[in-house]
Amino acid sequence: MIETIPKLARWYLPRLFAFEYCLAILSFVTAARLLGLHFSVVELFVDEAQYWAWSRDLDFGYYSKPPLLAWIIAGFGLVCGSGESCIRATSPIFYFGTALLGYATARELYDDRVAFWAAIAIVSAPGVAFSARIASTDVPLLFFWTLALLAYVHILRGGGLRWTVTLGFALGLGLLAKYAMIYFVIGAAIVSVIDHDSRKLLGHRNIWLAVAIAGLLIAPNVIWNALHQFDTLNHTRGLVSTGSIGFKPGKGLEFIAAQFAVFGPVVFGFLLAIIFGWNNSELSREDRWMLAFSIPPLALITTLAFLHGSYANWAAPAFISAAILVSAVLVREQMWTWLKIHIAFAAFVQVVLLFGDASADRVTASVFGQHIDPYRRTMGWRQFASETGRIALRDNAQGIIGNTRSDVASLVYYLRDTKPRVFIWPREFDTDNYFGRTVPLTEQAGEPLLLVTDCPHETLLEKFYQNVSLVGSFDSRSGPTSFRRYFAFRLEGGKGAIHPLGKCG
Repeated sequence: MIETIPKLARWYLPRLFAFEYCLAILSFVTAARLLGLHFSVVELFVDEAQYWAWSRDLDFGYYSKPPLLAWIIAGFGLVCGSGESCIRATSPIFYFGTALLGYATARELYDDRVAFWAAIAIVSAPGVAFSARIASTDVPLLFFWTLALLAYVHILRGGGLRWTVTLGFALGLGLLAKYAMIYFVIGAAIVSVIDHDSRKLLGHRNIWLAVAIAGLLIAPNVIWNALHQFDTLNHTRGLVSTGSIGFKPGKGLEFIAAQFAVFGPVVFGFLLAIIFGWNNSELSREDRWMLAFSIPPLALITTLAFLHGSYANWAAPAFISAAILVSAVLVREQMWTWLKIHIAFAAFVQVVLLFGDASADRVTASVFGQHIDPYRRTMGWRQFASETGRIALRDNAQGIIGNTRSDVASLVYYLRDTKPRVFIWPREFDTDNYFGRTVPLTEQAGEPLLLVTDCPHETLLEKFYQNVSLVGSFDSRSGPTSFRRYFAFRLEGGKGAIHPLGKCG
């Protein structure tokens, strides 16, 4: 029957039943992603395994991140266990909520039709499709960012106390997810500068009530940092202070190119066009509000990228308001072809990721004559842990030592059922990490010990233990053409304090 509807009318159809269509599409996409996680063979990456380890040791803060993701994983674990699919299920479910909040925000700002396309733009973005497959702090950050945006828009429209309280909780929980939530405050400040009516909010007690609520929520994490040498803050600062500062056009252009993949080429392309003056005379008050929340994280991180280098996801908070703004402009200008292109590209990316994850152990590619296994960073960890556990059991080891954070995180997660004592050998250039703080190898560790390392530095080990013997070696497949080689050493007769081994060979 729908085929009888004129083509143009079909694109207007969601205006009549926008929420029903939106809910159906979001539910379908979320179900497909959850099903994809069930069939995925992709193993936990080091960060994901570490987040799971945090969820077994709940606290108000951790070495590299605020605590919210660990709490979320712990909550999901009570429902569905500790498997990879359960740990990662947090992401598609949170993105479902983020898209619905984006719908509500766009509807409050514009109308049902824009709300429909904004929600679709959010849930279908390539960056969202990618991160919906992993456990990441960006996922709850974007959820609470969007909730804060919805609450703030309602406050700008004259909303009452309930939206003030909502804003406070969203800001506080967003900061507990990731400190990048602070960009929201910058965006709100810009709105107050460019909009006279918004500026009046600064003198209203409700907005300061929201700030107070957020402060109360983040206070335990601040106290935790104060009691732990400000670990999380120092780690975050260290990410942008490591390396030299100078003009690096290659890194800057690489970051900008990556945003086309994160936002989607249509959304990011039109966002740049709007920022640099395309049709700016037609921008509404609401459009400028959304720009105010998009530009600060994007401008700050792009500047950092040109001076130092940045990860592609560091400007993620800019995406939500960008998706809403671009959807509003495209609908207003009736640029339906661009919306079709966005949907087609998003569907292609999603299908590729679903099928790729289901066959990650068989996927390989040839680039300039070289074979590359695209999943090699996230594969082989289960086999590594299994072989290590087998050798440790055979040799009656009282503890297992990993040489890197990746190795230790994988041992802790994939040997979770046998629960061996796992330690990390201190490293000269990687001494500050969660495992280095919680399970460092010391002279008090029970013996015999099993060290599993990618370097056969037997002579170096003899500086710390009287009896050092190579008891096994094995390869851990990380793809059809790649592997990691490990050597297992039995250690007995400790000679005292443990220090970094130095470079291999």
